[in-house]
Amino acid sequence: MLESDRSLTDFNFYYSYLLNYLQSNRYQVDPEHPQIITNSIAALETFEDARRYGAEVEDAEELAIQTLFTNIGESEYDIVSGLILDNFGDTIDLDSEVAVEYWTTQVMTDIPDLFDGFDRQAIGVDALEMEQKETEIVGKIVIYLTDNGLQ
Repeated sequence: MLESDRSLTDFNFYYSYLLNYLQSNRYQVDPEHPQIITNSIAALETFEDARRYGAEVEDAEELAIQTLFTNIGESEYDIVSGLILDNFGDTIDLDSEVAVEYWTTQVMTDIPDLFDGFDRQAIGVDALEMEQKETEIVGKIVIYLTDNGLQ
């Protein structure tokens, strides 16, 4: 089989799909992060292999998308937003999506070390790592709110 050098144009769909997802979910990641490139190439190869071995387009696409999101954790923004909604709804005004966005952005800006100690080489936060450190993050938010007279 003829092997060719893959470039961004070869996996543009998967690269664009992943970048769009990361941007719309407010991940803070460089578009040239090696994991994005690796996953995009792997997704294309998964799709091609599945089709080559007889999979329907829908099935091949599903496999490719699963491959595309390998080792992609949850966005820090989504984590903070969820923690604020789950833990601080009775402390701060969260009556609208705009309010949640405001407080999420405010907390992330004012507590730059919120995710210190997490794997910074990965894209997003690993679920197991988050489970282990969730109390620490909530504690930092409590201190922030207390220091600002909101707790």
